[in-house]
Amino acid sequence: MTTTTETITTAHSLTANTQFKANYHRYLRNALVWAIVLHVAAFVLSPEFTFKPYKLKEETFEVVELPQNIEIPPPPKEIALPQVPVEAAEGDDDTEDEMAPTTFDSFEDMPPPPPPSSGGSDVFLAFDEPPELTYYEMPTYPPLAREAGIEGTVAIRVLVDEQGKVVSADVLNSDVTPAMEKAALAAAKKCKFRPAKQRTIAVKAHVMIPFQFQLTSH
Repeated sequence: MTTTTETITTAHSLTANTQFKANYHRYLRNALVWAIVLHVAAFVLSPEFTFKPYKLKEETFEVVELPQNIEIPPPPKEIALPQVPVEAAEGDDDTEDEMAPTTFDSFEDMPPPPPPSSGGSDVFLAFDEPPELTYYEMPTYPPLAREAGIEGTVAIRVLVDEQGKVVSADVLNSDVTPAMEKAALAAAKKCKFRPAKQRTIAVKAHVMIPFQFQLTSH
C-alpha cells in the first residue's frame, strides 16, 4: 500500500513539473507583456517634466566713496589748573608792598590737627587717600595789618565733602590778628579739592591748609 502511494505522488510531481515546463514560454511572454504595459502606463501617466534654468538672486550694492586723505584730529590738550588769583586791596599801587606768593612747602611743618575732645564734638573720618587740593584761594590782606607790617601764618582745618567742597572751616593755629584769621577762613571756604577716598568710594575728610601773610618790598 505504501509503495503504491509513493508511486502516485511521484507521478503527480512529474506531471506538475512537466506542465510547468510546457507552459514556461507562455509565463515568460505574459510577464514581458505586463512589464511593457506597466512601463507604458507609467510613462503616459507621469507629469511632463519642464526644465527650468537656475537664476541667481539679484542684489544691489551701494558704492561708498572714501576720502583719499583722512585727517585724524590731535588729542585734546591737557587743561592746566587755574592760577592762584591775587586780589589787591583798594588804594594800593605799584609802590606799596604786596603779599608774597604762597607755597605749599609749609604743609609738612604745620602741626597735625588736635585729637578729638572728650565731649565727642569731633568725628574721626577714615580714608585711604587724603583730599587733594585743586584750587587755592589767596586770602585778602587786611589793609590795617598791611599798614602795620604784621606778618604770620594761619593754619585752617577744613572739612571736605564727597564732592570736594569745603563745608566747614576753623582755625587750628595762628600768630596773626583776628582780621587776618577771618580773611584766611574766607579764603579756605573757597578752596576746592579732589575728595578723599575710602578704597574707591569718595568720603568726607579733614585737611589742614596754611595761609601765609608776608609783605615784600620792591
